[in-house]
Amino acid sequence: MEILLWIVIVALFILSIVGIFMPVLPDTLLLWGGFLLYHFFLASPGEGLPASFWWGMVALSILMYGADLLTNMYFVKRYGGSKWSSFAAVVGIIVGLFVFPPFGILIMPFILVVAVELLQNQPFERALKAGLGSLIGFLSSAVVKVVIQIAMIIWFFLAI
Repeated sequence: MEILLWIVIVALFILSIVGIFMPVLPDTLLLWGGFLLYHFFLASPGEGLPASFWWGMVALSILMYGADLLTNMYFVKRYGGSKWSSFAAVVGIIVGLFVFPPFGILIMPFILVVAVELLQNQPFERALKAGLGSLIGFLSSAVVKVVIQIAMIIWFFLAI
């Protein structure tokens, strides 16, 4: 039973990283699922993960969500996009996941941001630049989230 639980925990960790690139998978929840499985089913009674671990995971989880939103908004705005373009980028990620998996999460936000900017009578060059910002924002966010999740997983293994 213990081996099966470890397989499930490792699978949850792997799926959490996959979830960064496939927004349908709840990446942070999968990661937490692995932590909770260990804490409640594998750790000896009274020997679970320390409070400092849990507080650290809460802080890193909040940082991950913040990084995701702020990175996307920052790059779209930095590259000349509007608030509507930021919203279009998020919609594009979700739609792209179902329309052209897995490349749709890169292509659809770009197309929607460019379309939104053009509908707001922006010059084509500026719309293209905002679309590029959405692409850079998504990729930057993914890199930050991968780094944070790997840090969380390493911390978990050090804590046990």
